[in-house]
Amino acid sequence: MKEFLSRAGVPFTEQNVEEDPAAYRELVARGWRAVPVTFVGERALKGFDPAALTEALTAAGARPPDR
Repeated sequence: MKEFLSRAGVPFTEQNVEEDPAAYRELVARGWRAVPVTFVGERALKGFDPAALTEALTAAGARPPDR
């Protein structure tokens, strides 16, 4: 995921819910309990699905990485 976003030039913030209680609370507040979850705006993507991530980035106005 990090490599995919970096190749696209998309800034991101990584949060480790096992080490950061506030990050875990935020995850639960958004209705999730399992990881990994990637948020693109308000859209949540579970796991790593390049097609869904490309679609979400495009919808958000970001340029997805070249394949």
